[in-house]
Amino acid sequence: MSPFLTDLIPDILCRLPVKTLLRFKCVSKPWGSLIDGSDFAKFHLHQSLKANTNFKLFLDNCIESDDKAYSVDFDSLANLVQFPRPFTAEITKYRSRIFGSCNGLLAVYHREAGIALWNPSIRKCHYLPALDDDITMDHDTIPGYHYDSNTILGFGYDVISNDYKVVKMLRSKSKNCFEVMVYSLKANSWRRVKDCPYYIPFNYNDGAYLNGSLHWVGDEEGDHFRGKLIFALNLGTEEYHVVPGADIDISNYGYKNVGVLGGCLCVFHDWLTGCIQDHVILWVMKEYGAKDSWTELVYLLRDEWLTNIFHTRAVAYSESGDKILLDDGGGCQPGWFNLEDETGETLCIPGAPQRFSTMIYVESLVTVN
Repeated sequence: MSPFLTDLIPDILCRLPVKTLLRFKCVSKPWGSLIDGSDFAKFHLHQSLKANTNFKLFLDNCIESDDKAYSVDFDSLANLVQFPRPFTAEITKYRSRIFGSCNGLLAVYHREAGIALWNPSIRKCHYLPALDDDITMDHDTIPGYHYDSNTILGFGYDVISNDYKVVKMLRSKSKNCFEVMVYSLKANSWRRVKDCPYYIPFNYNDGAYLNGSLHWVGDEEGDHFRGKLIFALNLGTEEYHVVPGADIDISNYGYKNVGVLGGCLCVFHDWLTGCIQDHVILWVMKEYGAKDSWTELVYLLRDEWLTNIFHTRAVAYSESGDKILLDDGGGCQPGWFNLEDETGETLCIPGAPQRFSTMIYVESLVTVN
């Protein structure tokens, strides 16, 4: 083969889905070495993100006795794939859940078994070591949501050190704060960092990864249970900072959860009519860090929407951009919100479990070893 054609091979292969690339590893030793290499994994990931291709919708089964997980192509909601979860569960036992997605890796938490980083595209999984100095906690859960009320989690990528990190915040019984541990995949170890300077009022508030930081809803010390601010932990510097909120009256609402929608930070908040929490509003920060870029996008009435709106999070825009996929964490089926006529439609996927929560991830060759 001519050198010219050889040089074109990586550029051609990087546009293919992971399943095809795994088959092509058998074509020749050079192809196998190329596809297994970390440089090609980064090249393939960059191409997928740039072209907005190879995105999957992960279906996190909410039935405790089922150890399977599922995914479909996000653009078509077709090609249902089934695979085993990293942690198995028995009837009446705790179920694992996905608490983060970054570059094709999913972070999985199980209250008894621990945490794993999982690439479902290449069927590779890495189980994190246990904390050396864990904190004794009361393990309370919200029925049906399987969240530990004393553990706050997040997962993302440290662009400074080229490392994937897991953040685990543990509520201290002796101090009125969350003690914070950070796991480094590169070092394969945990270490203690600064205590979280904010109170986190909602335990179903997993960290939202954007711009090298994990984001949560919180409160200043002494102002509990309101969710009046958004704060972040930078994974590179491991410093905390507050993200400017929307310029609106905060006396009648509290933030519920923060997420990422279309590459922008977003947040749901309650709105009170009198003493009744009768609807929530989704705000999107069009320019990260710019207070005046917050835009009201979605208004949901409690009596009219399809799901439990007070656990609702935004998952993604539809391919055409005219709808938003909303998810309440598994209490009801996710649903599409039509931005034009403000109607809702339940997400239906043939062959999928009866109840599931959803998360977007991109197929990748990123390894966890």
